[in-house]
Amino acid sequence: MPHRIACLGPEGSFSHLIATKRFPDTQPTLLASVEDVFTWLADQPESDAQAQGIVPIENSSGGIILATIDRLMDPRCPFHVQEELTLDVKLALLGRPDQTIEVIYSHYMPFFHCDDWLKQNHPHARRVPVASTSHAAERAAREPNAAAIGSRENAERHNLALLQYPIEENIINITQFFLIGHQPAQPSTDNNRTALVVELPDKPGILCSFLTPFSEAAVSLKRIESRPVRGQPNTYRFYIEIEGSPAHPAVATALERANTIASRIHQLGSYPTGIRFES
Repeated sequence: MPHRIACLGPEGSFSHLIATKRFPDTQPTLLASVEDVFTWLADQPESDAQAQGIVPIENSSGGIILATIDRLMDPRCPFHVQEELTLDVKLALLGRPDQTIEVIYSHYMPFFHCDDWLKQNHPHARRVPVASTSHAAERAAREPNAAAIGSRENAERHNLALLQYPIEENIINITQFFLIGHQPAQPSTDNNRTALVVELPDKPGILCSFLTPFSEAAVSLKRIESRPVRGQPNTYRFYIEIEGSPAHPAVATALERANTIASRIHQLGSYPTGIRFES
């Protein structure tokens, strides 16, 4: 069965870009939302290890992607995190070299990252936020005296020139993605991150008690998010990522002790995190 990947579109989005970099021989299925990626994967047979999805998990400026977290934390979610992929986002100004730039289209986050550069180089250009950097390139390609900020790959795709690459950004800009699938990653000491969904009894200091075994075992905490349980006011689940794999004795010991404190711990996966690409 051929390898199949679904990710957030449209063509030219950063999700599409990292999907093609990670799987250069596979044409990804492009979908309209994170929710659609999970739904697409759910429609594939559970035994099909060749069907996987790529979803954004966090941007270094915008923070955690709640649509992804909420689906992973749903008790009905059958999927496993298999890899964490990191994209070093380098932004480009796309346009026509023979035209004065009067309007610039982009997603709001690139405008945030490039604010100082835009003030210095295009102070009079009107900034128009749109749904994605792909849509920005489409708009710039249709209109005179328009430019777009996004990935450099969108220049050729929309017959635009690469006016500036990379744009000097005032903030480090990386986006991290999860590769998800029906099958868990193989247990290995090379898997240097483990994701957990945790439910705790309603007791004073219970979160501190739950985290203490990890501290005492020198297991670092990488992410923690609390999300409300639907239909249960003032009740929360915790999404937690720890360094290491249950294949490491210290992690296995900490998880064993933490299990005696939590009402429930569901392991979403133990996976490698050092897979890095540049846009």
